[in-house]
Formats: sequence, structure tokens, C-alpha cells
Amino acid sequence: MGNQIESQIKNRIDSFVAELTELVKLAALDAVGEALGNGAATRRPGRPGRPGRPGRPAGSGASAPRRGRKAGSGRRSSDEIEAMKETILTHVRANPGQRLEQINAALGIPSKELKRPVSLLMEAGKLRTEGQKRGTKYFAGSGARGRGKRKKKAKASRKKA
Repeated sequence: MGNQIESQIKNRIDSFVAELTELVKLAALDAVGEALGNGAATRRPGRPGRPGRPGRPAGSGASAPRRGRKAGSGRRSSDEIEAMKETILTHVRANPGQRLEQINAALGIPSKELKRPVSLLMEAGKLRTEGQKRGTKYFAGSGARGRGKRKKKAKASRKKA
């Protein structure tokens, strides 16, 4: 008899904790959405605990237009890339040693859109890196100009040998 009551109590506690966890997740998503200026995070119907993307109707297969571009335009203008380069460089100077994921989170720019401006800054010698792959950290300045070309030439000469 005692085991039955203990089992019922445990089941109710487990369901309460699961429900509470779900509510905390939703509250956190709403707070993040408001902080990013997207308003409350939307939820897709029939998918508990999985937020929808802000700015998209639930269940729509169409993607929202990218930020700062005309709808239908697939490429960024050189002005957009230059502005992004300045933003990134300013952020890296203020926060040296951050990884791309951290820069992405701080600026609210998708990692995919950061790659081109970062590579241009590195080619220009305005950024330098330490580490490899996902552990790569970015620092301002003193990057060797044209360093990428020397690496390519060195690789090519090693292949010939």
C-alpha cells in the first residue's frame, strides 16, 4: 500500500517537473525574442516546446526575406559587406579572443553571413586568428597581408615534392 502511494507521488512530481521545465523554456525563448527585438517567440502548432521562427507564418514553407536585402536578391551588396566588416572589426577590437559563434550571438548576424566579411578582413590583415576549426579565436590587427596566398603556394609546392 505504501509503495503505491510513493509511486503516485513520484509520478505527479515527475509530471510537475516536466511541465515546469517546459514553461521555463518558453519563458526563456520569449525573453530572448524580446531582447532581440522580435517580440515574443512564436510556437508552431502541434510541436510542443519547439518555437517557430519569428517573422514566418507557422507551417509555411516559404522562407522570410533576409535582413537588409531586397526580397528575391540572393547577393549582398558591397556596401552591406563593408558595413558588416566595420561592425565585426569594432566588435572584435572590443572583445578579443571570441569564436565565430560568440560574435554571431553578440551581433545577431547568422554565422553563414559572417564568413565572407571575416575572410576579407583576414586577407586585409585587419584580423588574425589563433586555433583551428571551431576553436578558432579572432583578434584585431597584425594579421599578415596576403598570408593566405603564401599558404596556398606552400601547399602546392609540397604536393609537387
